[in-house]
Amino acid sequence: MIGDLFWDIATSGPVLSLLALVLLAAAIVGYFPLLKWFPVIGQYVAAARLVLILVAALICFLLGFRVSDQRAEAAALRARLEAAHVDLEAADQAAKQADKARAELAEQAQADQERIADYAEQLKKRPNGACTLGPDDFGGDNARRLRH
Repeated sequence: MIGDLFWDIATSGPVLSLLALVLLAAAIVGYFPLLKWFPVIGQYVAAARLVLILVAALICFLLGFRVSDQRAEAAALRARLEAAHVDLEAADQAAKQADKARAELAEQAQADQERIADYAEQLKKRPNGACTLGPDDFGGDNARRLRH
């Protein structure tokens, strides 16, 4: 947690901008042609050249770390997006199957209602609504029990 905070701050825009300003100042002091002849600045020319190299290396390192971190974050986001896409595909497939099953059940319910209506019509045609079921109309053990 603290390490992440450190790297977030170290690779932030303001810190990189400040390092760029230090790089620019070191480049001016170290490589501007006439500044080495001024007594106040002339003694810092060698140090400014060293600072220029060190700050340039630090900026390269921090930018590389930032790009690497952003790539890793993008890869993690791509993986999450792919997982969400797979979940969405599975949910879509399940919804299609549920719709298909619902349609089949509706058709079966309609067919059952028609059979019930037909049976009700047949019962109305019988004298006194008599039932004509016999022992053979029941399957398995029930048929044997009704015969005895």
